[in-house]
Amino acid sequence: MLFGYPIEATAENWLHECLHEILQLIHTCTETGKSLPAWPEMVPVRYRKSLQKRTGLRDRLNVYQTALAKLSVLEQNRILQAFKDQNEIALLVSCQCDCEAVTDLPSEIHEPIKSLFEFAFLLLTGLGIRDKHYKIIYAEASHHICPFCGCEYFDAPGATREALDHYLPEHKYYFAGANLRNLVPMGNKCNSGYKLDQDILRKDDGTRRKSFYPYSHGKVAISLDKSQPFAGTIGTTGELLPKWEIEFSSNSEEVTTWDDVFHIRERYKRDVLDGSFNNWLNGFRAWCRDPRKQMPNSDREWLDTIEGYAIYHEFLGFEDRAFLKAAVFRMLHIHCKNGDQRLIQFIKDIVNDVSI
Repeated sequence: MLFGYPIEATAENWLHECLHEILQLIHTCTETGKSLPAWPEMVPVRYRKSLQKRTGLRDRLNVYQTALAKLSVLEQNRILQAFKDQNEIALLVSCQCDCEAVTDLPSEIHEPIKSLFEFAFLLLTGLGIRDKHYKIIYAEASHHICPFCGCEYFDAPGATREALDHYLPEHKYYFAGANLRNLVPMGNKCNSGYKLDQDILRKDDGTRRKSFYPYSHGKVAISLDKSQPFAGTIGTTGELLPKWEIEFSSNSEEVTTWDDVFHIRERYKRDVLDGSFNNWLNGFRAWCRDPRKQMPNSDREWLDTIEGYAIYHEFLGFEDRAFLKAAVFRMLHIHCKNGDQRLIQFIKDIVNDVSI
């Protein structure tokens, strides 16, 4: 992720907390042979008014209890432990703990768990929890952009809802299906085109890997400093594009997972850098030819102007992919400063071309 979400957005996590208490009660009653309180008395008092009319939740809890009662005490304990472990999101993504997937548990309990937590996820919308969660994220963000790619814009609250991704994929970790700390707004391309149902906790061969915790990490910066002008592919108008070398400000395993899951380098090169490079150069031309500015003349002035353009886009941050544009002009400035005369003349020719 390029930046994280505010942890305050998860404050209204009461449905998940309620389910935790109810499941603990069901397991205790099942193990001790005591009768489970009727609905809605099984719901903790502080949540009862909000849930007493949600009979679909009642029915699924009863199915869960019936299936649970058919299992051994050892199996029941495994299931409750899986619930607890699957919801240690921050510890799981940092590889400080592990958990069993729902598919590892006794088969008799798979469908009851799936049905219960799919319904609970839908309740987040009906109870207004999902919208409160998103409003906080939107209000706190300096740029209303998907932090997994930095390219897809988020609509304001009240518009069609953005995708709410199960960070730990639902089909393996159903117990975290209504936990706001496992739910993150995500751009449609990131969600439906790249992440899909990939397991953020494990590589394709099943080995564990670290990944970002969406509600607690700083910014990741992009650098193109090692890219090589005129060494890449041929553009649509026959020009030689740079050979892009995309680096991140951290070489951590979390960054590797992010890139692997969301294909960040691939998407930036194919969808942004190759297609936008010439347009961005034309934008620099317009910047230089602004009648309110003095055109650069000496090599020193050209270097200062290129650097100033990079600084300007760094200030814009994630607006209109400015962070990538800034990285491009930082790279161009470095090569020009190092004496790349071909590049310097190339930039001068673009700025001075009166036919454009």
